[in-house]
Amino acid sequence: MTGRDKRSVGELLLESDHMARSILMDVDEMDAAMMLRTWGEVVQAAGELWQALPPVTPPQPLTGEHLPDSTDLAIQQLAARSEAMHRTGRGRAWPGDGPADERLLRIAESFARAADLISRHATASPPLSEPEQRDLQAARTRIMHTLYIGSHGVAVAVGQRARELEMKMAARGALTSGDSLRHSRAAHARLTAFEQHAGAVLKGTYPRALAGEHREPPAATRLAHALASWDIQAHRTLTRRLNTADLMLTARTQSVVLAACTTLTRVAADVGQLDRQQYTTRLSPAVETSQERWETMARLWKDLTPPHSRRVDTDLARAALETRAAVHELISDGTTIAHASAIAQRTDLSRIGRLTQQVLATNLDLAHATHDATTNPELTGAARAVNALAIATRRHDPRDVQTRDDSPLAAWVTPRDLLANRAVPLPDHVRSSLTAAAGSLVDANMTAMSAAASLDHVSAQDSQTRQNGEPSARRGRALQDRLPNSMSTGRPASRCER
Repeated sequence: MTGRDKRSVGELLLESDHMARSILMDVDEMDAAMMLRTWGEVVQAAGELWQALPPVTPPQPLTGEHLPDSTDLAIQQLAARSEAMHRTGRGRAWPGDGPADERLLRIAESFARAADLISRHATASPPLSEPEQRDLQAARTRIMHTLYIGSHGVAVAVGQRARELEMKMAARGALTSGDSLRHSRAAHARLTAFEQHAGAVLKGTYPRALAGEHREPPAATRLAHALASWDIQAHRTLTRRLNTADLMLTARTQSVVLAACTTLTRVAADVGQLDRQQYTTRLSPAVETSQERWETMARLWKDLTPPHSRRVDTDLARAALETRAAVHELISDGTTIAHASAIAQRTDLSRIGRLTQQVLATNLDLAHATHDATTNPELTGAARAVNALAIATRRHDPRDVQTRDDSPLAAWVTPRDLLANRAVPLPDHVRSSLTAAAGSLVDANMTAMSAAASLDHVSAQDSQTRQNGEPSARRGRALQDRLPNSMSTGRPASRCER
């Protein structure tokens, strides 16, 4: 399901900031060469976005020219440093040519999209109002903070690579072709200087300046439309191609959606729009379990995705990002969950019960699609993760009486595949363990859907009664609402097979 990116400039900047933070969560999986190759694109896109923003200094008399302020000069300095490092690195064996880091590439794409939005809708206007100035300062702070966090992540990866090369030099006295300890040390030093410069600019303004970010009132139907589009695209993508990166994004997005459902239904129950007892005793535990199972599957798919094959389907990524933005708009304030009163003002809580039922029905179907993927003989996984899972599952298999160790002789994949961490076929017992995990996911989602089916949508009269301080004695649905339609006629409906 193709479609344009519907996120605002603020949402694009927020997503970039979150993506930069997420890099530091995966220190063990950082590829220094990939990140260093992509970092220049991030800084270049940030500089172009900065240039598209309105100037903060007043125009000069006679010329009307806007002189740069200290932060404008800082971003220009950072861009010049990054370009110089990129130019001097051309033609070198390390980092050399190769694939880009997907997370940094997504940040660069978000910056480019934001710059395009600003340039496309820019109009000649009088001096900015005070709220507009605060929003502009917040945007500039968000860009600089993303560069600060991102440069730290790349520096950590490059520093880790330099230490690995130092150990190789100490053990062997030489390095393999394509590696350079001198170049990695130089890159680490330059990235550290970049990080310190960006941090100095942010000192005293972050996070205070973010309080001025402008927030449009959420559109009434945005979340429902985003969830429906996500459902359609996820099914289309998982049907069209089998890719662990797509399965990982699907699992992560479903976890985000279920977390949002938990928050929204809790608020709806607190204000009397949903039956509190049903929420507490049935729905909340079931949805939390379902979310945990999706997180487990996301971690498995992440481990099984080769580092050089993490590019997800473009349409699936766009639908996932729109879903995350729609969710964040309703339930978040910065990096924390918004207060219940704020959430109640942003959305019509009377619709949450029906929306939750639809979400959990979709949830179950995507769980079945995930289960089907695990049984597909064409499914592959990263060699190192496959080997680790193969050894672990055999050790814990009570039917296997053999004793196995971690020596190369016990490897389930070839040494060449292990070294390159290529995609390899799954051994039968690894596939069985994945299928079992997916089966647990299906079971948890079936329970969650059943719990949602019994949600009590509180009537307007009951809601008003509860708000007046007198709890309604009504529990569950009315008797006529509980009876299947077939019982009202005494016979199966037309064309209904039993």
